[in-house]
Amino acid sequence: MLEDFRLKVFMTVAQTGSFTKAASVLGISQPAVSQNVAELERLSGKKLFDRLRGEVVLTPQGQVFLELSRRISDSYSAVSDMFSIVQPSVVRVSVSEELYSFYVAPLLESFMTVHPEVSFERSIFDDADLVLSMQPAPESSFDVNPEAISRLRISRFPVPERGVYKAACEKTEYFDIVFRPSPVFSCTRLCRLLKGFLTSF
Repeated sequence: MLEDFRLKVFMTVAQTGSFTKAASVLGISQPAVSQNVAELERLSGKKLFDRLRGEVVLTPQGQVFLELSRRISDSYSAVSDMFSIVQPSVVRVSVSEELYSFYVAPLLESFMTVHPEVSFERSIFDDADLVLSMQPAPESSFDVNPEAISRLRISRFPVPERGVYKAACEKTEYFDIVFRPSPVFSCTRLCRLLKGFLTSF
């Protein structure tokens, strides 16, 4: 698995509240734990832990660093997962021609460069493993459809009236691309990998 060992050490110290306990969990020496944390503090220019008698606690900067470290660790996991072996499969996708040409096809081609053992074919809705469709996004940008993997901004320019600039007639609409797998496909690791891949673009 891809990872930055220094971040793993830092997160283990934060979780255990102790350099000694972190060393035991990681199977390394206590000085090695201290050295890794010291290196992170040197690189970040911030004190990440307050050393108290018998325990260590995160500083306010350390709390922020911990949250970012978790995100980085999750990204490492996603990369490792993406490049691991997948069983040969054919995924039947139901998607409109417009959405397929404009958005879906290039991403599926990119996915297949990593996993040539997976192929995709267009299918009718009832026979599909996965349905990708567009629907108007909520008016509030804070309302996110849990099935959405992306949001598109579409500008329309109706024929302007005489003397009116075209840009003044621009109408902007937002649409969510929703990812709806069949019950059987939703249980597969491939479904999870594909959704994560499409969401990252």
